[in-house]
Amino acid sequence: MGTECRMPAASVITLGCKVNQYESEAIAERLRALGFELVPEGGDADVYIINTCAVTAEAERKSRQYIRRAARGGGAVIVCGCLSQSLPSAAAAIGGVASVIGNKDKLRAADEALNIIKNGVPDKPRILVSDGDIAGMRKIEEMSITHAPRTRAYVKICDGCDGRCAYCLIPSMRGPVRSRAEEDIVSEVTALARGGVREVVLTGIETASYGRDTGGALTGLIRRAAEIPGIERIRLGSLEPTVITPDFINMAKETKALVPHYHLSLQSGCSRTLAAMRRKYTAESAMARMEALRAAVPGVMFTTDLIVGFPGETEEDFEETLAFVRRVRFLQLHVFAFSQRRGTAAEKMDGQVPESIKHERSSRLIQLGEDVRDALLREYIAVGSAPVLFESDIDGMHSGRTASFVEVRTPPAGVRQGEIRDVRFISVRDGVVYGEVI
Repeated sequence: MGTECRMPAASVITLGCKVNQYESEAIAERLRALGFELVPEGGDADVYIINTCAVTAEAERKSRQYIRRAARGGGAVIVCGCLSQSLPSAAAAIGGVASVIGNKDKLRAADEALNIIKNGVPDKPRILVSDGDIAGMRKIEEMSITHAPRTRAYVKICDGCDGRCAYCLIPSMRGPVRSRAEEDIVSEVTALARGGVREVVLTGIETASYGRDTGGALTGLIRRAAEIPGIERIRLGSLEPTVITPDFINMAKETKALVPHYHLSLQSGCSRTLAAMRRKYTAESAMARMEALRAAVPGVMFTTDLIVGFPGETEEDFEETLAFVRRVRFLQLHVFAFSQRRGTAAEKMDGQVPESIKHERSSRLIQLGEDVRDALLREYIAVGSAPVLFESDIDGMHSGRTASFVEVRTPPAGVRQGEIRDVRFISVRDGVVYGEVI
């Protein structure tokens, strides 16, 4: 009898941002094209690809933890992403790591996996990233996906960041802004729509900077994407408040497919702190832009990122952020305690805030966010019903999102994933709206 030929198995594990999630999907497609079977996280694989994050010290710690966990699975480990780019030698020193790949050519991770299958694990880790990679990042890596595991798909439109925020290492890990060609993005979204995707999330490291290097415009790209048959919702990745210009507001009013939900990378509600962070706006200008958008597009929901305990932040500064949150009424807050990052301007700033105060402020801000959200949702369900795109099953119920990003759960009877159905709202619990399909 002949020996059965088994397909090599690979697992792609993703940490961090929506851009990383998209890039992992592209790596997975490349692996399938090379003859790999994809297994989920925790499954047995010949090769584990860990797409890492290092935006905070906690993200870096989790990335190392996932690498070690994968190494215990017995397969070869390939590390890519921001940890690889910022600390390649440290990534390579973790036991079980076979290869380290940076952010310049992530798809190389799939080719490296095939090389390991064909030639075995190298005697010592291969470090396929260099200090010159960032300086050489003048062209975006060509990658795309043709299908998505859900009816919502992330589509990367640009990479890199030209900002020099005092707390952030991203420019040193992702390079300058590089935008994809508009035609390539439209072609990708068209293919995804043909495959059943109903909602696309246009995302980038600095989404609002799309086209800055090519002469393109985010508003024009959105208008074109909205014309693609089958795409019913367009959502945007993280944005700075400065993106909300009169032209953007007019586009949002006219483009029905663009959902009334915006995630703003605000970071603080205090102008003094924002200036110390080297952000490009004040709390007052951000508020004015958000209120102008709300006035033009009724029902808009905002979510945001906030940093507490930035060097020099006083109790009065923090109270300004609390007041800002109460006034805006965010649907969701992502709260981060300031993390000193080697090589940033904020690392050695005067006025470093003690960890105990960071923790106390984080707890207060998180609690306020939950209180504001719950009050907002109790008002929201008074509208009675809304269309929901169902995406997953949670605790025996179907779960989906409204256009404004409110999570809704219903009994499973009569609903299929990928459908958009009207749901009658019944109650709110722990930030989730419960209802029944009409």
